[in-house]
This record gives sequence, C-alpha cells and structure tokens, in this order.
Amino acid sequence: MIELRIWAIQKYLWLNEYLFFYSKVRKFYKALIKNKDVLILDVGANKGQSIDFFRSIWPESVIHSFEPNVKLFKLLENKYNGSSKTVLNNIGISNISGELTFFENALDETSTFEKLNMDSSYLEYKSKILGLKSKDIIISQDKVPVSLLSDYINNNALKTIDLLKIDVEGHEFACLQGLFIKPISAKINYIQIEEHSDDMYQNKVDFEAIRVMLNINNYFEKIRFKHGFGDFYEVIFEYRNN
Repeated sequence: MIELRIWAIQKYLWLNEYLFFYSKVRKFYKALIKNKDVLILDVGANKGQSIDFFRSIWPESVIHSFEPNVKLFKLLENKYNGSSKTVLNNIGISNISGELTFFENALDETSTFEKLNMDSSYLEYKSKILGLKSKDIIISQDKVPVSLLSDYINNNALKTIDLLKIDVEGHEFACLQGLFIKPISAKINYIQIEEHSDDMYQNKVDFEAIRVMLNINNYFEKIRFKHGFGDFYEVIFEYRNN
C-alpha cells in the first residue's frame, strides 16, 4: 500500500513538473543554446528525467550522467543501452575522491549524501504525505564511490561543456567545491542548480554560500524558474569573464 502511494505521488509530481515547469525551461534553453552538438553533465540523473528533457531540446547532445544509486543506475543502463551519446557513471559527485554513505530515500528522487535532520518540520510534513514516519523515510544506506567533478572533466579531457546540471538534494555545495578545487580543462558555459531552503538536512543548505562560490568563479545568475510544487527553484548561472 505504501509503495502504491509513493508511486502515485511520483506520477503526480512528474505531471505537475511537466505542465508548470519544464515547458518554461525548454523554451528558455531553446532560445539560449542553438547549436546541436551540445555537451551536458547531468549530476543526479535519477531515472533519466533530465536526460530525456535535454534530449527533447537537443536530440544530438552528448550527456555524461552521474547516479550513485545502484538500482537506479541499472534502470538507466537498461533505458539507454546502446546509446553512444549517453555516458553513464555509477558514482556520486562530491568534494572528495573516495567513498561516502549514500542514504536511499523511500521517494528515490530525494536520496542524498546528506544526513537527515530528524527534528525537521519539513521532514515530518513530507513523511506524512508519503504515509511514513520520519525515521522510516531512509530505506537503506550504503558506501558508494564518489569523485571530484574537476577530476572527471580533466581525466576525460573535456573541452567545452555547454551545461552542468546539479540536483543532489542538499549536496550541491560539496559538488561545486569539487569542481572549483583545481583548474579544469573545460570551459563551462552554464550551471543549473536547484535552490531549496528547507531544514531537512543536518547541514542546512546555504544557497547564499553557493551563490558566493559561483560569483567568485565568474558565474552569475541569469534566470530562475519555480518548480510546480513547493518552494523550490532551478537557478541558471552564466559564465561571464568580465
């Protein structure tokens, strides 16, 4: 019964996003990036929602995706089997190279490397919607490999990255630390990152600190889009070498 409830919630969230969020972002990106051979890094691939979305705009795009959840990664392998333009990586992205504990959430879209704040009012609210107690929202925790994004870019000799998308449920700051920790071989034109300000994690997400880090590295906000649910935004930063 709980599984059916979660499935229904996932379907509702996707429909809501499709109607009220993705159409606006698609229109923006179509006007912004007109070349066909787009290179995208998709950090937090989940079930491939972003891969499919970006392909709907740029069918010939090459997408490097990162998903640490083993079960979801197998789903991605089956879904994109034989696609030479989809590079799948069963690793997480962080500010270290090695291993981190990955907390798999009952609602897999919100699985994370961040420890939950069990006193969080938002976590309590979310758990009630899912029909769970807060303590039961994490269904497993496992050590998974993680890498610096800067190492991945350099090791693969990437040169021009049109778009870096990061959606990692509270671990965004660490991902960016790993990106900017050393010089990289590529120019990244745009960075898309999710902004949320709830108290769900022990290390509360500080989007202002994220903004400062991006600004220091010459990325400045170009536009933001509100998601179709909750107080969440996708913020797109543009590289400006003034």
